[in-house]
Amino acid sequence: MITNRLTDRGWHCVIAGLDDEDLERTASAASNKVVTLQCDVSTETGRKALTALADSQGNELKLLVNCAARSSKMPLFGQDAQTWEAELSTNVTAISLLTAWAIDRMRYSGGGSIVNIGSVYGNLGMNNRFYDQDSFPPEGDKGPYRAPAYHASKGAVAALTRDLAIPAGKWNVRVNTVCPGMICVPERTISPERTERFQEWTPLHRLGRPEDVAAAVEFLASDDSSFITGTELVVDGGWSIW
Repeated sequence: MITNRLTDRGWHCVIAGLDDEDLERTASAASNKVVTLQCDVSTETGRKALTALADSQGNELKLLVNCAARSSKMPLFGQDAQTWEAELSTNVTAISLLTAWAIDRMRYSGGGSIVNIGSVYGNLGMNNRFYDQDSFPPEGDKGPYRAPAYHASKGAVAALTRDLAIPAGKWNVRVNTVCPGMICVPERTISPERTERFQEWTPLHRLGRPEDVAAAVEFLASDDSSFITGTELVVDGGWSIW
């Protein structure tokens, strides 16, 4: 949805992801304004392939949207280092290194915008009562299910945004984070009971839509936000203000 919104506004995009079919579906809706690359940005090989493809397009880099992410729930006492490191390498390391690359390109072309996709869970702990009970079975020996790596990574994204916005400002490069709340996407089914719980706790009384996040990204990419940097734009219908 972010790509569709940007291409509708005239942007030419290079997009990367793990699922080639998803990439092709996105590109087919945007005519010749999208170039795709199947890669894993959590790896050095994947990042090098992406940056080389972007550099080869012959256009100045004006926008980077960091939206790759991994998330998993696991018992509190059953965490494993492999899962933790996989999530942090995608959700934090890739963002930091790709942002540094983008700033380096943008500083020679009059500036640009970097938009990181964070989460309201970068500032909040997970309340299990909002989720389906079968996702959180009885505590047992390994403890209740949590998502510690995801939460830690999204907190790190917010911190990275603030820290990188400081040196980037010298070159008119803005760095911001969009923090979505509960967004309903076709790929993820949400039960009626869970939907009702979220809507009851949301001042706007609905779940978010992908279009809501895309609109926030477009705003931070545009000149309308030319005096905004180092901040978090929360897109959650007011869910996190209680």
